Amino acid sequence: MADLRQLAVFCHKMDNALHAGFDIKQALLVMQDDKNGALSKAIEHTYEGVCGGRQLHSAMRRDEEIYTPDLVNAVYVAEQTGHYEYAFSRMAKRFDAQESTRRKIRSAMIYPVIVLLVFIVALLAVAKVWHFLPQALMIIAGIVVAIMMFFFLKFSGDNLSRHSQIVGNVYIHIPIVGKCIMQEELADFASNMAVFYSCGEPVEKGLTYCLASIRYAVLRDKVRKAADWVRLGNPLSEALQNQGIFPPDLINSLKTGEASGNVEEMLDRIADYYRQDIQHRTDILLAILRQ
Repeated sequence: MADLRQLAVFCHKMDNALHAGFDIKQALLVMQDDKNGALSKAIEHTYEGVCGGRQLHSAMRRDEEIYTPDLVNAVYVAEQTGHYEYAFSRMAKRFDAQESTRRKIRSAMIYPVIVLLVFIVALLAVAKVWHFLPQALMIIAGIVVAIMMFFFLKFSGDNLSRHSQIVGNVYIHIPIVGKCIMQEELADFASNMAVFYSCGEPVEKGLTYCLASIRYAVLRDKVRKAADWVRLGNPLSEALQNQGIFPPDLINSLKTGEASGNVEEMLDRIADYYRQDIQHRTDILLAILRQ
């Protein structure tokens, strides 16, 4: 995967080029001048695919591991309305935020790691003197297992959750982390639906297209069922409420928007609220790690 900072810069430049009046081919051609290793190669492949008649998201899918599935799916959703620049501006902000959070976490983890190493060394030294080395090794083994489980959740749990409703259900209920995961998904969902509302697209069509951008199978299934409810003539707020997974603040915001005729604005507001809450929770967690 490309560096998040490189992806943020790429998205910012694509957004600027599109706003300046460039078409997709011209914007990608300009991007090829940047020398960013794997990302440059991916942009070259994408340009070739678009020139060959493929849609942008389809051309990007070849190098999805470089662009990230989230960016490809965001382009796919925005592509349905022709608002490509929306996907790039939103993802640029998201990559910037992710890179900022990642830097904060790396900085905050230095102190706990040093403390853990000192603890292990001290434990081994005391165990050797007091002759309880086997027990000390068991404690250290437990610490290693806990760290391995953490990295499994970080690098494998997310991928499993994309395809398994059971794993996804467990994943989104992990204390603190699960809440942030769910809010991030709902923020993207709300932003994507706001685009379809702003372009006057039917709600059920927006829900169907949004399925491609939802990462977790458990949430994807609920949105699919909500689309069926909307096809029967039910409002979006009621369709989501009947799924039993969407939080009251999202439902209430939708009801307010539907009553006032301004659903797009309410969706954008709830998306901003979720992203701010994620940042707040992250800052609290980092403050705890620094203690």
